[in-house]
Amino acid sequence: MRVFIAVELSESIRTTLVQIQGKLRGTGDKIKWVDPSLIHLTLKFLGEVRKERLGAVIEVAQKIAQKFSPFLMEVKGVGAFPTPSSPRVIWLGVDRGSTNLQRLASELENHLAKDGFSKEKKKWTPHLTLGRVKSLVEPQKLSGLILGEKEVVAGEMEVKEISVIESRLTPSGPIYTVLERIRLEGN
Repeated sequence: MRVFIAVELSESIRTTLVQIQGKLRGTGDKIKWVDPSLIHLTLKFLGEVRKERLGAVIEVAQKIAQKFSPFLMEVKGVGAFPTPSSPRVIWLGVDRGSTNLQRLASELENHLAKDGFSKEKKKWTPHLTLGRVKSLVEPQKLSGLILGEKEVVAGEMEVKEISVIESRLTPSGPIYTVLERIRLEGN
């Protein structure tokens, strides 16, 4: 099964994501927009995990969650990878809470690597993927829309838990099933 560990979003942030995606539409570019109900903040993508190893993944996530207290996360600022002028992925960033998220992702990364899961080569940056650019027709217009939303605030939420999620790929898009929700319990 394909598995990842993530922070699920509040409904108020999801509602704002719909509005932000709406502001970014309106170019002739071919963009595959992510369904707002499926958007989450991935802390660690594990890929294919055998069922017998799932327990170890959940155990590591529980161990890490005990080190972290709940914290506030502010979702703010549209950007693009690699750059707004040459976008491949359009994302929404995290302002407040990004340090805690980076520490959480790093702890998961390091502990799961000890259990034989591969380490990411790229530096992890907290973000929510809004859409993937398939082809550019109006790059300047899209770049302008992205830059126009670089200070937009999608909202704030308390991160109280992390989720271990299974992703099943289907022709109509991914189906996510939460396998385990793990509360942050640090002091």
